[in-house]
Amino acid sequence: MRIGIDVGRATSTAVLVDAAGRVLAEAVVDSAPRTGLCVRRALAALGPLPGPVGAVAVVTDLARRPPRPRPVAVLRIAPGSHAALAPLADWPEAARTALGGLTGVVAGGSAVTGGSLGPLDRDGVAAFAARARDAGVRVFAVCAAGAPARPGPELDAAAVLAATVPGASLSLSYETGAAGLRERENATAVNAALGGWAEELVADCRAALRSARIAAPLCFARDDGGLVSAEYFARHPVIATAPASACAARGALARTGLDQAVVVDAGARSVRCLVVRDGEPERSTRLLPGPFGVRLALGAPEVVKTDGAEAAEVPATVARLLERVPGAGVLYTGGRAEAFGAPVGPGEPPAGDRERGTGRNVTRADTRTTVRTGAGADARTDARTDARTDARTDVRTGAGADADPAPHGRYPRLTDAARYAARADCRIEVEQVISAAGRAELDQALAAVRDHALSRCVAAGAAPGSVRIESLAHAPVAYLPAGVHRVTVRAAGAPAPGATP
Repeated sequence: MRIGIDVGRATSTAVLVDAAGRVLAEAVVDSAPRTGLCVRRALAALGPLPGPVGAVAVVTDLARRPPRPRPVAVLRIAPGSHAALAPLADWPEAARTALGGLTGVVAGGSAVTGGSLGPLDRDGVAAFAARARDAGVRVFAVCAAGAPARPGPELDAAAVLAATVPGASLSLSYETGAAGLRERENATAVNAALGGWAEELVADCRAALRSARIAAPLCFARDDGGLVSAEYFARHPVIATAPASACAARGALARTGLDQAVVVDAGARSVRCLVVRDGEPERSTRLLPGPFGVRLALGAPEVVKTDGAEAAEVPATVARLLERVPGAGVLYTGGRAEAFGAPVGPGEPPAGDRERGTGRNVTRADTRTTVRTGAGADARTDARTDARTDARTDVRTGAGADADPAPHGRYPRLTDAARYAARADCRIEVEQVISAAGRAELDQALAAVRDHALSRCVAAGAAPGSVRIESLAHAPVAYLPAGVHRVTVRAAGAPAPGATP
């Protein structure tokens, strides 16, 4: 069995599924300020579990509770450049100030195909580390030119930084971003700044699992909807800052059997729309605003967002997006779907008394949890929530006449994201630029990238025996000499069994 938990701003949902992905139980609770408390409430609302849990996957957006960035020292390893292209030069002023604005450039690095641009200036790295240490900064983002093809200069610089500043926290760009230097540098700096948020989130959720006596691997959803282990998320939080809409869209697709659509994710406080092609949320090919307002190129789904005051714009947004996928339908997910004309689906409750627009049917005087199990048995137990927060819960479990009428549960739109996360695999993407003189050399280079992607997927929490290549794409790079290819590989695998510390 596996559990998916979607922690939103207004409500949090949890879904328990069996090995075949069938819904065994679902819960909807009011959200609390701390994510760990939301997880604790959702797990309590699910009630006694019928057996051991194989994995717990959490979906939550950074915007739910925006953190303060940690001060970061950003080191670039590359030939010198114009001041307009210096590290952090294209950042919003507020974000640059929050990070502390400590940057440096030292000689070294590689060409995009891996050829050396000169030896690493180790003395320059040590001097930069000392300057950061004296300023009280112990978090570093390191970005070397050509690092995806040749990470050696970054690894050598990391050794110097660690020796100069014992206990330093290091983010290296070859593990984080794409081939472009500035895009990778920005992603790495944001990643380093988010480290404290990620560590606190992991600790919060692990404490919630311990309080529920659940010993299972903890995973977090990536922005594209795949999962990564808690350990991988703590090191690479920048890839998992806005996963809710992608998970909801994938859950809606699985529920309906469609593979292309415009998905409308109608939440309690905002509406987000995205295009899905061939079962995958459409990714942006341009820079998108990310954490702290920094524009990033991490291949995240392109989401069009409107807040509650601009809800009237949603039909026009949907019509515009439909022009990009002729013949596609419109899928609705989220608690306010009916407010935009979505029909009530099989097994879904009518509008009724929907508190705060969350899509959850409640009786205002009833603060107890309703649980249904077996062949129609009806039991009532006291809700395990703090009465001071007026946190109400509505839960249905079991496989009898009174249980879920469909494999997606009683509240499919409200639980799309949690249900998808409960069934999802760990997923990773690797992008590299390779150089090959002929077909045999190209095949060898592609095999090396495939092997690297499979290894990274295991490092991201997948069971070694389950990892597989989902896709591999490569194309010549037009502005470079013949034989240079950009390669993108996606790998996936089931979460590895294990116990949460």
